[in-house]
Amino acid sequence: MISRTALLVANFTLLLVLFAGVTNGAEPFQMEEYLKFPPVFLYDDFEDCRRYYTDYVYCVVKAPLEPDESSELWRNISFFSSDYHHYDHGVLERGVCLQKCRDVLIQNGTEGIDSYTQTDLIHQCVSNELTSRYQLRLQPDLHIQYCYSKSTESLSYGMDNDWLDAVFLLLAGTIIFLVIASTVYDLHEQAKQRFPESYFGRNPKLSYQRLLTAFSFPRNLRRLKDPQTTQTRIDLACFESFRCVQTLRVIFLHVSIAHMKLPQRNPEFFEQLQQGAALKTFIAEFQNYVQTFFAIGGMLMAINFLDHIRKHPNFRLAFFGERLLNRLCRLVPTYAFMILLESSVMRHMIDGPFGKQFIGESSDSCHRWWWANLLFINNYIGWGEPCFIPSWYLATDLQLYIFGLAIMMVFWKWPSTRKYIFGAIFVYSIVVPAIVYLTSDITPVMTIDMKDTEKYIRGQMFQSVLYFPFHQNTGVYFCGMLGGLVYHHYRDQRKELFKHGVFRQIAQLSGMLYVFSMVTVAWVVTNLSWLPAACLAVYASTFKISWGLFNTVLLVALALLHRHNWIKMALAHPIFGVLGKLGYSVYLIHFTVIVQVYGREKAPIFSNELIVAGYTAEVMFFSYILGLVLCLMVELPTGAVLKELLEPSSSKPSSNTINSKVHTVTEPNGGPPVTTPGDVTSNDVNRGSVPNETH
Repeated sequence: MISRTALLVANFTLLLVLFAGVTNGAEPFQMEEYLKFPPVFLYDDFEDCRRYYTDYVYCVVKAPLEPDESSELWRNISFFSSDYHHYDHGVLERGVCLQKCRDVLIQNGTEGIDSYTQTDLIHQCVSNELTSRYQLRLQPDLHIQYCYSKSTESLSYGMDNDWLDAVFLLLAGTIIFLVIASTVYDLHEQAKQRFPESYFGRNPKLSYQRLLTAFSFPRNLRRLKDPQTTQTRIDLACFESFRCVQTLRVIFLHVSIAHMKLPQRNPEFFEQLQQGAALKTFIAEFQNYVQTFFAIGGMLMAINFLDHIRKHPNFRLAFFGERLLNRLCRLVPTYAFMILLESSVMRHMIDGPFGKQFIGESSDSCHRWWWANLLFINNYIGWGEPCFIPSWYLATDLQLYIFGLAIMMVFWKWPSTRKYIFGAIFVYSIVVPAIVYLTSDITPVMTIDMKDTEKYIRGQMFQSVLYFPFHQNTGVYFCGMLGGLVYHHYRDQRKELFKHGVFRQIAQLSGMLYVFSMVTVAWVVTNLSWLPAACLAVYASTFKISWGLFNTVLLVALALLHRHNWIKMALAHPIFGVLGKLGYSVYLIHFTVIVQVYGREKAPIFSNELIVAGYTAEVMFFSYILGLVLCLMVELPTGAVLKELLEPSSSKPSSNTINSKVHTVTEPNGGPPVTTPGDVTSNDVNRGSVPNETH
């Protein structure tokens, strides 16, 4: 039956692809008419304004055009802007140096300038440009977004005695002191023991010694390259390559979103690019990045839970609280450190004309919504003003972890409920996205509205309704949990699974379903206007679950392959283990790097594929460098300290290696970022499956 279904999906996909080739053509981009439009973005030179005018004032404004149906140019602008693939060319963005504007008006003989307000000056200058060159008029109301001047400059750079700055500097100084002191103590102990082999790979025997060496730099550096020591860790080490690749993709995604937020000298580059089927498919597939982390997270959680109850079969409710506390202790310290950094000293690095647009917005959002982030509810509250673009993933992942852990506790107490609960969750995961689509004004898959780019595309209902909420991601997470159950059942007889006909048929069906989704999505997005709502609702559910199901099948198959299989060995290369351990810190810090890189720009930029790739490479480089520092100085040390303080001595492994003490689960992200398969032990599940941002 499943084989027939897979064949039907394959045939239908082929027919739809052939049909799409006929109907998927986009209207040609009329560049000749396009070039007659006023530039959407036009900025005076910011550095010249600051250099030549002592008391400079530089403002960024939104200037809406006055509708004029008698003007052919206005009609073309209005029609062109109605397409969500295009910027709103009816609202112009201008960067205006007020002193230069005043000088131009004086030269043109404009009278009464001394009585003009800032808004009047800007309106007059922009209006003169439009009237003389395009015979268009501005609406009377302008929206001044940001202004820069000597006073704001001194505020940005000055260290005003703000308590947040003081707290961060005190905390950073304390961490540096602890790292130095702990390193000196550890090196002294090493010399005292006459430099034994693998000294940093073994934990001290006494608790106080483990605390004193928790911040030791060489010891934490050694933790990054811990070898895999258990069969489960060896089996699941190949997951790190999945996480690493998806982390890089999340960073690229977030760089692309930030790049579109920056004013463009050639906005037609993105507008034309959006018309192509390749980019529509690429955008729709964004959601699959975090689906990978959710699937890995569910699988790890189930495996570690089953390992625990195999060793401790007696039901114990307190286990739920212990696992949740352990997880929070691993997530919160580094997360809180980054929120404090972003909301304090980062705001002193604002420099115009885009500093407030990037660095300022991020800092203000962290300052306003820090509590929602630390309560891990920012996927429901404050999601439109992100402290970090990928922080919603951390909230969703933790909520899924809590829900999944609660379900596993129910299985532990009442094993007979397993098939009923999994069945109910499967039906829920299929039906709910379809119902939500039918009752909401959203698209069935992710798209990008170019008019929403200044908000990091957070203005689209799809994200808040189908993408961010934990209750819309339970299907993928429970696919991962089911994969964990399958792995746990077959790991001692792993060849049997590959002989199982049902597994092969599910693999074929899930693969065809994923291929069907990817091949058809561009055609579906292009033809949303006439496709029946019921069909689109079914498609929304199918697309959402397709990669999660197929990815889980791949993960289970890889986990159960022989350890010497060449594919598994390549995917489990030690470099992926190191990059995986850095994943959580990189995931947290890469958005800070992005806003610093783009916030330091001084003018609208010219964009093409190579330029976007260059920005991506720069962000990735600094994200991993700074992520390494964050991991070695904050994440790993605080994890070691909290583990030593909170975990009962009776529950600590008897092994005297670092592996037995600290297991880092790298994230998403992009998330994503909290679930790191490289270190799969009972402790790893507590960090989750962090995306990298997710993206």
